Amino acid sequence: MHSDSIFLTESSGRVPAMGIVHRNRKQLLRKFIHCAIWLLPIMAFTTPAQESVTSWEVLDLAKILILAFSCFGGALVLQLQLGNPDFRKIVDPMIPLFVFFGYAIVTLIWSPLRSVTLAQSGTLVTLLMFAVAIALLCRDREEVSSVLKNLNWMLLAFSAFVFLAFLWDPTASGLNRSRIHSSGSGLIHPTASGATASLGLILPILCHKIAKFTWAKRLILPAVIFHGLILFISNSRLASGLAVFVIGGLLFWYSSNVKRAAFLAFSGVFAVLILVVDPGFTILESAGGVGAQYVSRGQSSDQLLEVSGRSEMWAAVWGEYTKAMMFGHGYYVTSESGELLVWNKWQNHTAHNLILQVLVSTGAFGLVIFLYGLIQLAFFCLPMWRGDEKHRGLFTVFVILCVWFLGWSQLGISFMGSIRPESVVFFCMIGIGIGQASKLDHLRPGSAGKASLEHAT
Repeated sequence: MHSDSIFLTESSGRVPAMGIVHRNRKQLLRKFIHCAIWLLPIMAFTTPAQESVTSWEVLDLAKILILAFSCFGGALVLQLQLGNPDFRKIVDPMIPLFVFFGYAIVTLIWSPLRSVTLAQSGTLVTLLMFAVAIALLCRDREEVSSVLKNLNWMLLAFSAFVFLAFLWDPTASGLNRSRIHSSGSGLIHPTASGATASLGLILPILCHKIAKFTWAKRLILPAVIFHGLILFISNSRLASGLAVFVIGGLLFWYSSNVKRAAFLAFSGVFAVLILVVDPGFTILESAGGVGAQYVSRGQSSDQLLEVSGRSEMWAAVWGEYTKAMMFGHGYYVTSESGELLVWNKWQNHTAHNLILQVLVSTGAFGLVIFLYGLIQLAFFCLPMWRGDEKHRGLFTVFVILCVWFLGWSQLGISFMGSIRPESVVFFCMIGIGIGQASKLDHLRPGSAGKASLEHAT
């Protein structure tokens, strides 16, 4: 057979047959990732109901199909990538988190809620494979841009849909919290919608101001409109506070000295005008009263000091942790019996704190593996800071988002809970970070000496 028979002719020229196979597999990987970005957030929705429902709903079946597609589809596209020379380099930094997943499966042995542990373990491995798939794809900046663009549009579409649902039926949407307080359920929990809106406001600004993606500028205005509305309606205090803190800091830090001076001057003039127009501070007190009422959500000062009842939750969960300090009660299970009485309700409550959730459900052993996995990922991505301007920009985006997730995980279980848009964002960023950092081995400490030794050998 002639040697040229291994080539196929295309309009762009003669391409090696193996190159076509590689390209087709990359296209399949890209399509899977884009589909997963848009489908996984549907897992955050629930069927609106006046009271707690135990029967199966159509939405539950849809969630199972989405999870099956994401899990088995992810396994398939990753299996097709086994021949990729970069596969091992991508997977290695994720190994501790896969070990954590393996331990989560082991906890099925003693979990009082095996179905919950198994389901949430499936959620975890789905997100881990999702991150690996993104890392394999996002070694090119063009693919990073494509993934981030889809991520931003997904967040915007999510908030727009939730806002339309609120206009259609405020109670059924879940945003006005009445269903939650009466043991019912809305389409979306206001905490989940608040987190989505907060990230949706921050991410396009990061992509535009720091990562320098030109398409992000067009998304800022619609993001401010829809995410701003959802953030206001859902009245998630922490989500709003994090958005104000991050965006305010970004705009101030990345502004010119002239703009900073203008802002400070405007603030000074505004303060003087307040003194002139309202010397008795009556208008300010009235406005402050309305603002305080909005922020307090009708809660007393004692309830606010107890972090909306979370202090009661944390005390109860810590008591359960002391019963199984080394190995926990089973992944995603926060009590010895599988039920915990908090807020006058018996159920498998989450710990409302990420570290405490991992600690009580997997014990000190699981927490060490989990934290080691996160630390290893952080160190693996460090060379991005020593890379070119584009890599430094992406690294800065990751650091700022880590600050957001660190703050958010103090009062919730964040990306270690059920799949929500925030967990999709987190594992997307893990994948992008690994993909980009995997190209910078020459910037790792000791890499120059190692390369010289190999060359001498």
